[in-house]
Amino acid sequence: MPAKKESKSNEPNIKDFAKNKRHKIYSKAFGIIFGRTVSQRMFRIYLILILLGASLLYCPFSLTDGKYIVYLDPMNEKFSRPYTFWDALFIACSGFSDTGLTPAVISKTFTVTGQVILLFLIQLGGIGVISIFFLIWNFFKKTNDVSLKQMVMVQSERGNEKLGNSFKMVKKAVGFILVSELIFGLIYSVWMYAVPAYEQTSFISGSDDLRPTHDTTTLLHCYHNYGQCLWIGIFTSISAINNAGFDIFQGTSSLASYRNDWNTIFQLFIVLEIVIGGIGYPVIFDVMEKKKNAKKGIKTRTSLFTKVALCSYFVIAIIGLILAFGFEGIDAKFNTDEYSIFTDPNIYHEFGKAEGWNKTFCIFFNVMTTRSAGFSTLDHNLLCAGAKWTNCLLMFIGGSPSSTAGGIRTTTLAIVAVAIFNKIIGKNRVSMYKRTIPTTKVKDSLIVFCSSIILVTLVTLLITYTQYGQDNLPQFQLLSVFYEATSAFGTVGLSVGITSQITPLGQILLIILMFVGQLGVSSTLLSWTRRNPKGNASSYPVEDIRIG
Repeated sequence: MPAKKESKSNEPNIKDFAKNKRHKIYSKAFGIIFGRTVSQRMFRIYLILILLGASLLYCPFSLTDGKYIVYLDPMNEKFSRPYTFWDALFIACSGFSDTGLTPAVISKTFTVTGQVILLFLIQLGGIGVISIFFLIWNFFKKTNDVSLKQMVMVQSERGNEKLGNSFKMVKKAVGFILVSELIFGLIYSVWMYAVPAYEQTSFISGSDDLRPTHDTTTLLHCYHNYGQCLWIGIFTSISAINNAGFDIFQGTSSLASYRNDWNTIFQLFIVLEIVIGGIGYPVIFDVMEKKKNAKKGIKTRTSLFTKVALCSYFVIAIIGLILAFGFEGIDAKFNTDEYSIFTDPNIYHEFGKAEGWNKTFCIFFNVMTTRSAGFSTLDHNLLCAGAKWTNCLLMFIGGSPSSTAGGIRTTTLAIVAVAIFNKIIGKNRVSMYKRTIPTTKVKDSLIVFCSSIILVTLVTLLITYTQYGQDNLPQFQLLSVFYEATSAFGTVGLSVGITSQITPLGQILLIILMFVGQLGVSSTLLSWTRRNPKGNASSYPVEDIRIG
């Protein structure tokens, strides 16, 4: 009898041992597949989802024609060519990274199923796949308890500097964004149903003898078709607030059909969504909490991140607008050899009754979309060189951290700019709004800034080089390639029309830029580091060295 009792008592220990052993095996396998650090897991999860999305977009049910895609050349003339897996991979990465660069005209190439898959990728990338997963997980578990691991993962993707409230912040911000998507989607649907719009089959580009004719008589099919209006409106709303820049209008010219007269109001709604998506989750949460506490009579301090993010976002936008209008104005006055947006009477067959206002607003809208949105109402080949370089600068900067935007982010530029200014005036510490920025943050900002410049420049040169010796492909100007590269890195999606004619190797390089822009330079660098780097184990004597 005692022996039987002993064996019975040992049973749970054996089961626990076996359970722990299985748990260790599963944990080891999970670590090998998805990585051991947070950055590694994000990197690999993003990569897996992009590959899965590409596979789905490559299937025949996603395409209107299973073999061909419709694309536009730099002259904005419509053609078709064979559809490859690289095209599917490029579009999937562009969708997930909320970039908007595409070798194909989405409305002409993909079926409704393909458009739904693309929209799903946009939503996942914009809100954050990890954030969505944990929000759904906790919803079905019907619990508000969040583990430390969950908080760290959410903070790394869309959180702020405070670990404790990251999950709460993401939950509120995501709710606000989803409601905004629905409201703006309904507004767009009603607008497109009530206001007629005409497709512009081509843009003005090239010399006088090469100017294509225009056809503005084609009424968009969504007019007085509420089913199509509802689908296009929801798609546009999700694409706008996630700063994706994809559109499924029946036309081939993005938002060019909605650029004149009363349609400027339509564009203002788009700009509002762009700003909401680009300022960052922490800013949205901070504003909501401040408003909530104000109703209760509680005075709360605005966080440093909110102050810096909002200030830098709008200051950069204002500087960009001044530069764009300045360059276009100078070009219109002094450059008589070429037409400009303001002086060419043939640019766009019809700009509406208030032509001067519409052209001015057109430049405003397209500068605002450089912050990571990607929507366009004009052919960017028409912009002068100065305006193009301005757009490149704005796209390189991007939006705020923990937002749907890419690039180096606004706060990074702000810290670098203040650090340089303080160096000039002889201050050793970097401070903003009576708060000292940690030295580690300053160093990280400089690393992100410098490594981003090197990466974008290197990709630009490599893409230019890959075009040489290709008899069936054109040779592009360095500025055009740089425009495309900064658009990819900033996850913007604006283009001068060369994406469809870049080599497969060039497409892969742009995919890398889009991926890094979405994940973030810091997270990308950390994803390749070890959990416990060997370099930290040893220390060496300090010796000074002269620098430039």
